[in-house]
Amino acid sequence: MNALNYLPLPVVKLLAFFHEELSEQRPGRLTQIAQLWVGCLLVVLISMTFEIPFLAISLAVLFYGVQSNAFYTKFVAILFVVATVLEIGSLFLIYKWSYSYPLIRMIIASVVVLFCMFMMRTHRLGLLFFAVAIIAVYGQTFPGMLDYPEVVVRLTLWCIVVGLYPTLLMVLIGVLWFPSRAVTQMRHALCIRLDDAVSHLLTEVAPQAEKYVERDVLALQKLNVFCLADDADWQARSAWWQNCVSTVTYLYTTLNRYSADAASQYPALVQKIRNEIASLQQSVAQGEPWQSAWSLSAQERVAARACGLETICDQIRQLGQMSPDTPPAPAAKPPAMTSDAFRNPVYIRYALKTLLACMICYVFYSGVDWEGIHTCMLTCIIVANPSIGSSYQKMSLRFGGALCGALLALLVAIFAMPWLDNIAELLCLLAPVFLLGAWIATGSERSSYIGTQMIVTFALATLENVFGPVYDLVEIRDRAMGILIGTAVSAVIYTFIWPESEADTLPQKLAGALGILGKLLRIPRQPDPTSQRTYLQLRIGCHAAFNACEEMRERVALEYQLSAKARARLLADSQAVIDLGREMLYRWDMTWNSASPSDHDVQQTHTERIAQALEHYAAGLASRTSRSPALALTVSPTLPEQEQGIVHLISCLPDWTVPEHTPAENSQQGTTPL
Repeated sequence: MNALNYLPLPVVKLLAFFHEELSEQRPGRLTQIAQLWVGCLLVVLISMTFEIPFLAISLAVLFYGVQSNAFYTKFVAILFVVATVLEIGSLFLIYKWSYSYPLIRMIIASVVVLFCMFMMRTHRLGLLFFAVAIIAVYGQTFPGMLDYPEVVVRLTLWCIVVGLYPTLLMVLIGVLWFPSRAVTQMRHALCIRLDDAVSHLLTEVAPQAEKYVERDVLALQKLNVFCLADDADWQARSAWWQNCVSTVTYLYTTLNRYSADAASQYPALVQKIRNEIASLQQSVAQGEPWQSAWSLSAQERVAARACGLETICDQIRQLGQMSPDTPPAPAAKPPAMTSDAFRNPVYIRYALKTLLACMICYVFYSGVDWEGIHTCMLTCIIVANPSIGSSYQKMSLRFGGALCGALLALLVAIFAMPWLDNIAELLCLLAPVFLLGAWIATGSERSSYIGTQMIVTFALATLENVFGPVYDLVEIRDRAMGILIGTAVSAVIYTFIWPESEADTLPQKLAGALGILGKLLRIPRQPDPTSQRTYLQLRIGCHAAFNACEEMRERVALEYQLSAKARARLLADSQAVIDLGREMLYRWDMTWNSASPSDHDVQQTHTERIAQALEHYAAGLASRTSRSPALALTVSPTLPEQEQGIVHLISCLPDWTVPEHTPAENSQQGTTPL
């Protein structure tokens, strides 16, 4: 009997969500968990031994700083050092000129927060300004709690140690002593993807859902960026390695839905493909460019076309024949700030909303003389996100993490603290808590913040500025209430004052994804390496675009300021476009297998009309005037079967002009043959 059958449906969905999030597998995750876990225990040991205050901040530095690979950890550590200098410098300037004048002090701090929130939204190094804003707000609580300027100065100086020694610790652990290099992770990830491709080629394996496939594809692209920045050999041969990543991505995504029965009559061809993939896998594992003189005979090409593996063979062949010394294409350097940073009022409104929420919380906790809830000000900055949906996501994660951390702290304070006698016993008690937090914090981006917030709340209630057993339950109550109040104030401000909805942006995002798909359709289906590499790059762009659309759709689902009917219609239409777009991409891959070299001109004419219909539909998405393209389902006999399927999919795109969401049921009427 399954116990899940007796649970309410919302509980089952919640458990399924956490199972999906916490079981995510990616290269470097176990190493990151170990580094974070050991670092947390060392921070507790060092802080308790030398009586360094603000232990929770030191743990937060670790959770934000320890990344999936050594290069990223080093980069974040540099940002933390710069941020610490800016933070403490700004605090001392504020104290020097306005310590005895609370109003002036808050005005200056407000200007700092306003500037930092604006830069966080518009600058590439937004994390740097986020850290400065956090400390600028947190530092204003010192003068309110203490009447002695000397003590405030000492606490501020302690903040330098609190921020820098965990940074040094994570560099020693994650960069110097036990580094997890991006190149090593990339090789491991490529080998795993090739294993998955071979398993689908040889046996009947259930295909993975497209969203998981797209996440794996994007993970490879992120690793490629880190490899280019961290490894000299990878950078010198970046053109070949980029083509290798694209080819492996193509094999993985295409064979994910391949039926092994289609090639059961051609075991020799399948074995040959398997041997070439094994050779490629061995070279990748050794970090060497793979070279191969493999080519298909006329008989093998006929067999490959019959079982739908011709394009697979061509992609493997073009990779094996590519020179490792091929010069890379010049990379465009992205600008430091967004192009419309000083023209679009959205960014300054975002900063003003965040500042307003902080000031409301400051006035409230100062007015009621409840210093323990000063975390409400930090909450307003932490949950500030560009859109309503993403803000609600962050609010729920912060509140959920705070609730879990407070419950853990309560249990520890009641049942464990009275029995502890020394630091060794404390570390044994904290080890499973930190391991759980590290496991959650290194999971999916949608839920990882729960782990960080849980540990920070737990540390604030049990370890903050107390170098011995803690029995005061008031701290637990105050920290949780501060986060709850900050979340409530932020929800009201972000919902009713200049709300930033992605409901209008989602159709534009879908239009961009279909535009990339239209460009991909126009690539000539020819066996030359240049066309094949361009095709592979655009395929990755399509995967990234559809994944971004689905993530935005999930955020729009949380925007309850929309009417239920309008939200349901938008979500249904968007999901239909995403699903049909993914299916078109898969079907178009199949057309490369059925394309005959002798009729490229005829095929290109058909392709141009299909691409024009798709782009015309995409052009009307922004204004929601898109109708189902008028393409005939009964097409001319010269159109291949796979292309007929694509025409049918385009005809099924939803009509955004009708009151209710209905697929294009009557798309055959009034159409012209293609």
